[in-house]
Amino acid sequence: MGEQVAAYIYEPFAQTKEYRTINETIVRRWVDAMIEAGSRQVERILDLATGVGTMVQIFLENLPGQPRPVEIVCVDQSGQALEQAERNLNGQVKSLKLIQSSLQELSLEPDSADVAMWGNGVHYLNENDQREAFTRIREVLRPGGWFFFNSAFYEESRPESTLGFYRSQVARAVRSLRERGITRDKTAAHPESANFLPLSHYRDLLQQAGFRVEEMKKFVARLYQFAWEKISGFSQYASGALHGYPAEEAARALQEAVAPSLQEYGVRDEKNELYIPRNWLSAIARAT
Repeated sequence: MGEQVAAYIYEPFAQTKEYRTINETIVRRWVDAMIEAGSRQVERILDLATGVGTMVQIFLENLPGQPRPVEIVCVDQSGQALEQAERNLNGQVKSLKLIQSSLQELSLEPDSADVAMWGNGVHYLNENDQREAFTRIREVLRPGGWFFFNSAFYEESRPESTLGFYRSQVARAVRSLRERGITRDKTAAHPESANFLPLSHYRDLLQQAGFRVEEMKKFVARLYQFAWEKISGFSQYASGALHGYPAEEAARALQEAVAPSLQEYGVRDEKNELYIPRNWLSAIARAT
């Protein structure tokens, strides 16, 4: 899985305005929830599936008037990502610890962190690995510690009114692949990221792992053509949407299908530009 994770980290979508905007909105809500509960001082943050450090950067930017946390612990399976995160976070925190590990194999001192955050990655694990990861996160957090995560790949992420866009995109992409003589491998394994689990699954998982669920909320992002083309370029997204086709060819076909599908099913904004709304799940929980 390491190679897949490394590829995911550097996908261009993470650099788009839409990605940054929705994650800033969600992280501000996380910080507000802590403040509302009287939790202002944060000494140690555990940043899971850290990528290049975007989520923890946003979190630090939104912490109001307090000393920087004593330590940031960044966990990721990709050594390349951790090197980039170190460059991005250097000088912004008092202490930075980098750990190359999967979440379900994470081993840290129990009751040692105030906050754990997991940005845009929970959907890449199967249900058993999610359960193991949540349990290990609970062990690392101090009683009352905060656990935050988000995802745009869950059962309720696609509003009913947007399904025509996805169906059109897939149909156009399949037609293009067939016209180019590219066939589907019907024996290929279905990627885990294509299994969209419901919000209720994550609520149950948190409770089973020893968390008290404080909030499960959706935030709506407007995704425009450029963003959809970048999303469609994800090898994981393409493998899920066009299961069994070669990932690189599938991604290209999906990207080419964005514009006509958006023209047919997109919503027009105040400037008459077309977009498709996407629901992002935001979860806030505390260790009991």
